[in-house]
Amino acid sequence: MLYHIVLNPAGASGGAAKLCDELLREFERCGADFELHCSTSERGIEEICRRLTSCGEETALVIIGGDGSLNEAVNGISDLQHTALGFVPCGTGNDMQRDMGLPKDSAALVRRILDGVVRRTADIGETTFYGEDGSVKVRRFNISSDIGFGAATCALVDKSKLKPILNRLGLGRGVYLVEAIRVCFTAKPAAVRLTCGGRTRLYKKCLCAIVMNHCHEGGGFRFCPNADFDDGQFDICVGNGLGKPEFLKMLPFAYAGKHLKLRGIYEQRGDKVVMTSDLPLWVHTDGEVLGRAKRVEIRMLPEKLRLLV
Repeated sequence: MLYHIVLNPAGASGGAAKLCDELLREFERCGADFELHCSTSERGIEEICRRLTSCGEETALVIIGGDGSLNEAVNGISDLQHTALGFVPCGTGNDMQRDMGLPKDSAALVRRILDGVVRRTADIGETTFYGEDGSVKVRRFNISSDIGFGAATCALVDKSKLKPILNRLGLGRGVYLVEAIRVCFTAKPAAVRLTCGGRTRLYKKCLCAIVMNHCHEGGGFRFCPNADFDDGQFDICVGNGLGKPEFLKMLPFAYAGKHLKLRGIYEQRGDKVVMTSDLPLWVHTDGEVLGRAKRVEIRMLPEKLRLLV
């Protein structure tokens, strides 16, 4: 089997490239056939994966990077039925690694991938975003798609001057906490109508609506602790009617996944979600900020990721 290794050399402030050098030696020691594909500003991971998976033949991809790199990969894969995906985490959040209980020993993970066995599958979500500027975007996601709080936090993180500094210090997750606190004190609640599983609810003072495949996001927050990445259903957590101090106090409970019984926290489940809002709210897919919208539609794809890990 030929393994196509896909790398963003600038990922993790250069840490992904260093890790890749170590892992290539492991591939060589195991006698594996592989090709290395490095992304550039002109040709990203999404485009590389699209080209590699357009041949109509069985293709093995190995992504070295974080959850953002995996998001680019899932958006680039043209033929899910004939693509087997392995990945070696090297990012800030690494929520997929956390959810799947993958070994932290990267060399051991490579050896697992080189067995060439599709060990499990994972659901893929798809968000259709109707921007306040009239734009329409369709993006897949592995972990989650949020409106409100989580997406607003990601929008600030993307621009934060602290991010590269904390990444170099190995404290990359700290920037999410800093910006999350800022959002808590600046976010405006909106009236959000959410339809899921044949049931519509109106949340009059909504601060966040989080649609999740996996139970972790944002570097370990467990907003939907019961989410199962292979059950064909989204788990949804809504924060409604919470004052800003209450919302801030809720965050440590959410990190531990013990917030669902708190006042103002609501759950829903289903394989299709439609959300409309009276105010334009930030939207993200796996931390990729799409912009602000008053309408978002989210569905579960019938195809799944075929995983080598």
